[in-house]
Amino acid sequence: MISGRTTPMNRMHQGTGSDFVRAKKSLGQNFCCDQRIPDEIVRRLAATSQHHIWEIGPGQGALTGKLARTGARMHLFEIDERMRPVLGQKFASIEITWGDFLELSDEKLPPAGEHLLVCGNLPYYCGTPIIRRFLENGPQAERIVFLLQEEVAKKAAAACNTSDYSYLSVHTAFFAQASIGSTFGPGSFVPPPKINSTILQLEPLLLTPADRERRHQALKFISLLFQQRRKMALPLLKKRFGETDWQERFDQLGIDHKARPENISPNNFLALFAPAKT
Repeated sequence: MISGRTTPMNRMHQGTGSDFVRAKKSLGQNFCCDQRIPDEIVRRLAATSQHHIWEIGPGQGALTGKLARTGARMHLFEIDERMRPVLGQKFASIEITWGDFLELSDEKLPPAGEHLLVCGNLPYYCGTPIIRRFLENGPQAERIVFLLQEEVAKKAAAACNTSDYSYLSVHTAFFAQASIGSTFGPGSFVPPPKINSTILQLEPLLLTPADRERRHQALKFISLLFQQRRKMALPLLKKRFGETDWQERFDQLGIDHKARPENISPNNFLALFAPAKT
């Protein structure tokens, strides 16, 4: 659903006077002014009082207020120090960690608990790194719901044999089940960006340390293949990693010898590069 314009019914108050903070271009800020965005994120998170919510980049609190009504314990991560008065006044009882989330060491992250939910309206420049941090090495979350650049969200959830299928698609599938929500146009934000934004929902997989390591090992090979995604995978593998009988592995998995990286499913990639030990 493309929502290119907002109407008086769904447009949110963005603040005036003392509580107004102008978006900062260097931080990639586009403040949400469309009621449907926080409504959908809250619905998809399905939080209860038993959950612990981490919100990345609360900004002026458009989503935070709705999350607080769920009764869940909350923790905010905000890079923009100008938000201290706004968030401190509106949400005095909620803990906030200030700084760049991607630069926070694991030791500085708060305890996640057993029922962690993660959400946020992410700036376009940091969407992919934040997804990767949670899926690869971050605390185990029950569910993750982010608003991202449309292109990134679609690539993260894409299936093989589609135009959006990419290294990010395989990476995401290795660690989570992904689904796409609504898409919103520039008019849903202040200032309006030049591109659309899409909600991405992730259900992280419960993996053993051994399974997680298998996936990390496979991704090293897969990254190289997707650098030449339009070329046939088998010749690339023979040229780069000739010590393995790749043709035999392709035959065992039923993969066409002419398959390109974009034609190979995440499960087959995993079996190719990191076969399970028996």
